[in-house]
Order: sequence, then structure tokens, then C-alpha cells
Amino acid sequence: MNERRRRLALVGRYWLFQLPGMFVAGVALVLLVHWTQLTPTQAAVLFGLWVLKDLVMFPVTRIAYETRASSPGADGVRGAEGFAQGEIDASGSAYVRVGAELWRARVAPGAEPLPKGSRVRVLELRDLTLLVERAEP
Repeated sequence: MNERRRRLALVGRYWLFQLPGMFVAGVALVLLVHWTQLTPTQAAVLFGLWVLKDLVMFPVTRIAYETRASSPGADGVRGAEGFAQGEIDASGSAYVRVGAELWRARVAPGAEPLPKGSRVRVLELRDLTLLVERAEP
């Protein structure tokens, strides 16, 4: 049931995002019927094509509306994998790329230093700094 609610919320957010465009298209078509030779039937067909475009584009843009991929907080990054953007040793920190985000990271206590470009696994989030270790290939 929870998955069904999530999907309904996703569809609802998508259509709420589309409403302003539909409103502008509808107003523009009404004005074109009033000022030009466009018939109401032609305007209705054009509006239907506009809505059809939104229906066809939903699967393409769905990824942008899903929240699971970018879950906030420690639970969202714990266990994720990324790449070191610089050398990370026990005395300092560097940035790692996890998905589309850059995070400051340190090696976890007892973990070996990581050279730039290493694949890393997030163990923990402390004060907006990730504790990482080398990820298994």
C-alpha cells in the first residue's frame, strides 16, 4: 500500500507541475480563437495534443520526481558508493562524489588511505562529513 501511495504522489506532483503550462496554453488558444481564424475545434485539438505531450513525457521525466534516489540524511548516503576526488588519508579529508553530489569525506578509523579516483563506500555521516572505506570492486 505504501508503494501505491508513493506512486500516486509522484503522478500528482507531475500533474501539478504541468498545470501552469496547460493554463498558459489554454489562454493562448482562447486568444488565438478570438483574434485569428483558428476555430474552437482546432483549438481543442491543439490543447488535446498539448495534454498528450505531457502524458507521453511522464515516463521520461519520472526520474526527476522520484524521491527515493535522493533520500536526505544519513540513511540516504549510508552504504552508497562513490569516487574520491582527491587523496584521502588519516590526517585529512577530501571530496568524494556520491551520485551527483560532492561530499567532504575522511577515511574511517582503521581504514587505509585512498588515492584520488578510488571507489569508496560510505560507512557513516558525521557532521556533514562522510566516513568512507575502499569499496570492493
